[in-house]
Amino acid sequence: MCNYSGMNDFSSLNLDAPTAAAFERLGFSAPTQIQTLAIPKALKKRDLFLQSETGTGKTLAYLAPAVSGIRNLEPGRGPLLLILCPTQELSVQVARQAELLVEAAGFKLGVVSLLGGSPLSRQESALKRKPHIVVGTPGRIADLGRAGILRLDRLEFLVLDEGDRLFSSEYREQVLWVLENSSSRTCKILASATISTSTKRLASGFMKDPISIDLKDEGVLSRDIEHWVFYVEHRKRLDFLRKLERALKPEKCLVFAGSGERVRRAEERLESLGVSVESILAREEKEQRRVAIERFQRGDLRYLATTDLSARGLDIPGISHVISLDFPEESSWYVHRAGRTGRAGKPGVSILLADALELRRASRLAVDRGFVFRTKVLEEGRVLEPPVEEFFERVEKGEEEKRAYRKSRS
Repeated sequence: MCNYSGMNDFSSLNLDAPTAAAFERLGFSAPTQIQTLAIPKALKKRDLFLQSETGTGKTLAYLAPAVSGIRNLEPGRGPLLLILCPTQELSVQVARQAELLVEAAGFKLGVVSLLGGSPLSRQESALKRKPHIVVGTPGRIADLGRAGILRLDRLEFLVLDEGDRLFSSEYREQVLWVLENSSSRTCKILASATISTSTKRLASGFMKDPISIDLKDEGVLSRDIEHWVFYVEHRKRLDFLRKLERALKPEKCLVFAGSGERVRRAEERLESLGVSVESILAREEKEQRRVAIERFQRGDLRYLATTDLSARGLDIPGISHVISLDFPEESSWYVHRAGRTGRAGKPGVSILLADALELRRASRLAVDRGFVFRTKVLEEGRVLEPPVEEFFERVEKGEEEKRAYRKSRS
């Protein structure tokens, strides 16, 4: 394990003075652990796998060395830094973070976002201004590259943000095309809260002696986030959501469900209580999603309901609660869900509604990631924490009732 003791300011990470000073101007007093370990290696253009929990500063861990590395290079027909993101929302957030860092450092580096659904002619015009930094979604980046509008031969840095998602079947073809058409001298960085073995195997074929910085057990999940679990049958969860609202009245709450239909029904149940709520789904228009997210950020909405595919990479400050109406099929996605709260050192609560099978899967994840689910019940409008033995007696009773119900319906 690397020793990072004594690294209490950004100048100690070998960053140039303007970039180090930019962190202070942006309100950061000291580097996070992932920044401490990653920045010096990225400055040497070492290929990296960065695995760290959400809210730990991964974005600046790759942005700072990349911006520092290209600040004195002249722009050309292709960008010097390209960042791929799986969603439009994340692309916009990362581009904004890059703009803030560049501005705070006093550099004259152009930043452009290239998103699917935007007019190609407008994006072609933006590229003619020779931006140093391009952030975009894989489909649009690959389309522009194949058409010869976006050149990749001058890349100094290529970043795959939310890299495990980028190597899913949804994006793999386009991402592989980008990797195949980037230079062997390009520094390649893959960052995510979770990086599977298969993702590492695929990406390693395009990287040179990559270094893995694995901080999945950094402690955010156990230190800053309380994890609650309620035993609730699947068919009763939407009604239970209404009861949770009455009991908790969360200040700002993100609700996850495994399907778009479930998201819509959750939105309807909350609306019936007079609660300010909207939903975002991948199939919706970009503008519709953007407006809903902005309203949630401003505090106009107390609830935002979404699926995993729609919400990966959302960085919205002040989320007090996350409610999962199910345990995701891919266990690691719970980490991404929970990580939407408890950010920047502020406490948060992640609530899981689960049946017996989901409880077993959730327990295995908690053991692997070093956090604890606190077993809860809701009685007479109050959240209580019974002894663990009593909780699981209730689970067994509930499972027996579920089996009896199914038998009566067959």
